Amino acid sequence: MRRPALLGALLLFCFGSAASAQVIERPVPFDSAAIVMVLTPLIADRAGLGPPSWPVAGDFVEARLYTVTDSSYILTVRRGTGVVERYALAAADREAIRVSVSRLPPEAVRERNDAGNAFIRNQTLLGVFIYGPAFANAIGENPASATAGYLVVAGGSFFAASEIARRMFISRPQNDLSFNTGRNGALATGALVYILGGEDRAQSAGAFVGGLAGTALGLRFGRRMTEAEAVGAGFGADLGALIAWGTTETFDGDSRCTLDANGFYTCRDRISGKAKALTILAAGLVGYPLGVLYPKNSSYNVTPGDIQTLWPAAAVGVFAGVSFLPESPKQSTAWAAGTAGGIIGVLAGDRFLVRRRDHSRTDASRLTLGTIAGGLMGGGVAALIDTDFGSPQLVFALATLGGLTGMIVTERTINPRPDAGRQRVRLGFNPFGLVMFATGTQGMHSLFTVRF
Repeated sequence: MRRPALLGALLLFCFGSAASAQVIERPVPFDSAAIVMVLTPLIADRAGLGPPSWPVAGDFVEARLYTVTDSSYILTVRRGTGVVERYALAAADREAIRVSVSRLPPEAVRERNDAGNAFIRNQTLLGVFIYGPAFANAIGENPASATAGYLVVAGGSFFAASEIARRMFISRPQNDLSFNTGRNGALATGALVYILGGEDRAQSAGAFVGGLAGTALGLRFGRRMTEAEAVGAGFGADLGALIAWGTTETFDGDSRCTLDANGFYTCRDRISGKAKALTILAAGLVGYPLGVLYPKNSSYNVTPGDIQTLWPAAAVGVFAGVSFLPESPKQSTAWAAGTAGGIIGVLAGDRFLVRRRDHSRTDASRLTLGTIAGGLMGGGVAALIDTDFGSPQLVFALATLGGLTGMIVTERTINPRPDAGRQRVRLGFNPFGLVMFATGTQGMHSLFTVRF
């Protein structure tokens, strides 16, 4: 690619993404207003906000407090349906809200407000590991141009993300979702070009464009999501793709090899690479809405940290499934055992971790590290027992036992708060009251009961 084309693509990357993000950020249609506070439902609940200073009733996604003049403020509240409500607040109401929120620990407020720094970090990582390599391979007519393209795009990712974060407020759901969709968008678009018959450089170009488009979509759709919904969407897409991958490899089985007339072996798979890619792509796309429904429709409370704890649970399940394999198993059997074990691990994590406790993101990180540490210790014990490494099943079995032990010990050490559950309206019928009413018995007799 010639230099003018390269510079044009880079300018489009650096400034086109920022411009599209600027169009997305139009939460409040009034001028001369500065945002002074962002509140999530969790912060409002912990701060004990309520009437008369807090006019919001019912569930909401996010609330933002804007200053209009020195004595007047506007509170915008975005509901789950996307409707934005506005309330006029006096200075006294604003001060009461500020005092209530100021009593919370600083980290409880800071980590749930502006996620601009995290967005810049994540986009820089995508630039280094996805945007840059994809762009370099797409224009790689020679090593010099490929290297220049990689370095410019990898470094430009930081400045482009910084400009986007400067022009718009980025919430944690937007950051979580855009990081996931940026990565998956690159993989999905590259796979789609491969399915359509594109060559290697075309696949890289598709991955580069798909990564940027995925990030923009994540910023857009993340605006109307809670943190748990955004994390759940990414988890659902990743888990769906992994399950589809394991399933296709299971049915594919071992390659069938034949000896041709020239004495060379020709191996063919039962399922073509394009069919596998299409299955994985479709499963990942379906996983996004299913992942959103997980925290949204569960009868128990699901936090972002709860969803993150399912990954170490899935890893323990995979190791457990592989540990039951016989010696020298078939390739399809190994894939089936690992896939089934991972699914069982996720279900077990939901049952014993998510339903019982409400984990923070920090809790989930510590639980993941505890699981890894326990698995490493189990693998070390296996190495002491089987110095020749003649039994891989022993290594997997003790690593599973160590990882599970590390998970249990870490869970008890961090001791997350019990599951908050969900408040649901339950309507009950009292047949005894109907009998009393039919017999004409005097007094107050309830026919229906409503429980919250």
